[in-house]
Formats: sequence, structure tokens, C-alpha cells
Amino acid sequence: MSAHLSPEEEAAVRDAIGALEIAEGVVPASAFPALREPALRKVVVQRLAACGRMLVSAEQGWVSGYDDQAADALAELGIGVLSPADRAVLALVLLRTVAVPRARGELSGTAWVTQDGARPTSIAELNHNRNLSKKQITESVRKLRTLGLLRPGHRAGILPGPALYRLSSQRAAWLWEDLLMLAAPDSSYARVLRARRTARSAPSRPDPQPSSAAASDHTATVSMEDG
Repeated sequence: MSAHLSPEEEAAVRDAIGALEIAEGVVPASAFPALREPALRKVVVQRLAACGRMLVSAEQGWVSGYDDQAADALAELGIGVLSPADRAVLALVLLRTVAVPRARGELSGTAWVTQDGARPTSIAELNHNRNLSKKQITESVRKLRTLGLLRPGHRAGILPGPALYRLSSQRAAWLWEDLLMLAAPDSSYARVLRARRTARSAPSRPDPQPSSAAASDHTATVSMEDG
């Protein structure tokens, strides 16, 4: 269909892609004809795929993000990879705000960004970790907010940010696995995950770039004795 678009349809596709690429959060499906209509949405998917991007369903709308192949290639070049300290802080935030509440049954679903139920954390609470100074945590929170990996703004409550909507399903699963191995490294499930990753014939996946995955295996340097 992309070769036979009318001028109006072509404009609709371009408008939708432009909105997806610059939006800080989810673009409502109802906001653009090319996201609302399946035929035009298919063209959007094709155009994004041609440049290593993908269309991701999120809540009542859509976001765009790097596909896994493009994200891996960028990470191999060191583009967009978080520093160890930033990864560690992000891991702590995700553990406290989403992973632990979900494990306790206080939060449902599988999304990292949720409008209801996530438990905000704070600089003071994150500072319970013994391997990171308050200055490091404060600086990392500022960087992660700028990247959209934490909710932007100067609120006291710290929550996951809209950039995490852009995770592919595979990277979202990896992130859950990484945090599980961090939080419960001696559990039977963590042992299974480590064995599964070791047995993979493919080369080890590189650290993902920040808009597609956040807390990689390197967050294991964070002490879990953080209260």
C-alpha cells in the first residue's frame, strides 16, 4: 500500500511517525488516522522498520522504539549505553517501585510504566544502598529523568519514566529476568535463567541502549542490603 498512497494518506503517515518519534509518552491511537486505521498503521510499521524502529502498543495508544537488532548494533558501538552507576540506580528504582510491589500482589500487569499502583521511591530511600553515595544517586536520578527513564520533573516521588514504554517485548522480559537475578540470585528460577543464558549459542547480548532496556546484568554490583 505504501507505493499507492494518496497525498492525504502520505501526510497522515508522516504526521503519525513524527508524533511517535518526538512524543515523551504514549500517542493515543485516536489522535492520528494512520494509527487508528489498520491499513495506514501497517505503512507506519513498514516505514519505522526501514530505519530500525518498531511500533509498540502501550496502554490506549502507541510508541516507537528501536528494534532489538538496531538496539544491539548501537550498544556495540557504545551509543546510548548507561553508565554502571546510572544502571544501578535505575535497577533500584524499578525494584522498589514496580518489581517488589508486583511480587507482593500490590500491582498487576507486566508493564514497567503504570499510571496506578506503582509505589514512588525517594533519594533518601535509594540512599539506603551501601554501594552508592547520595551524590551519585542524585546525579543519576537527574540524568535518568532527562533521558525519560524516570518520570521527568522535580517531584519528590521517583517513578519509572515514559522511555520504558519503548521496550520491545523481548527486552522487557530480559529486564524482568535481570532484576529477578539481582533480587534473588540464589533462587531456583535465577539459577535456571543463568543456565539458559549460558547455554545460548548466540553471542552474549550487549548492554542495551537506554531507550530500549535499562537495568542490564551489570546492575548485579548493587548491594541488596539496602533496607
